[in-house]
Amino acid sequence: MRNLVSWTSLISNFAMHGRGKEAVESFEKMEQEGWKPNRVTFVSVLTACSHGCLVEQGLKFFKKMVNECQILPDIKHYGCLVDMLGRTRRLEEAEKIALEIPCEMGNEVIGERVTTKIMEIERGCGGDYVLTSNILAGAGRLGDALSLRRLMDYRNAIKVLALV
Repeated sequence: MRNLVSWTSLISNFAMHGRGKEAVESFEKMEQEGWKPNRVTFVSVLTACSHGCLVEQGLKFFKKMVNECQILPDIKHYGCLVDMLGRTRRLEEAEKIALEIPCEMGNEVIGERVTTKIMEIERGCGGDYVLTSNILAGAGRLGDALSLRRLMDYRNAIKVLALV
């Protein structure tokens, strides 16, 4: 017998393996069976939409989460949106969302410290630079965000786009 945790696990596994369509189908089946998604379920399905380049579906899920399910988005939900839009080269939309993230959403100092440590370990992973740059931009530190993007270019760090 399935419950919300098993449904969310299934959706998350599909997301991790790049099977966005299956994740979306599972989400819809879960709802048909009467299960109400929680914030973790939405992170899973938004991740699946991001990795599967299912932007329009991802945007609908985000709106559903906020408007129908009355779940306030946190930094993980916004991060999924920014990643999803970035992967499909909708960079202006991604930047707009990143800049609209409420500052109280997260502590940019902690985020910067954590990501800096990750960048020490994985210098060539462009996703870490992009995430930190978005955190800084969201906190209004546009000069620091730009400097980090330049460092990304200097180090030839590559942000891998999802395959469609």
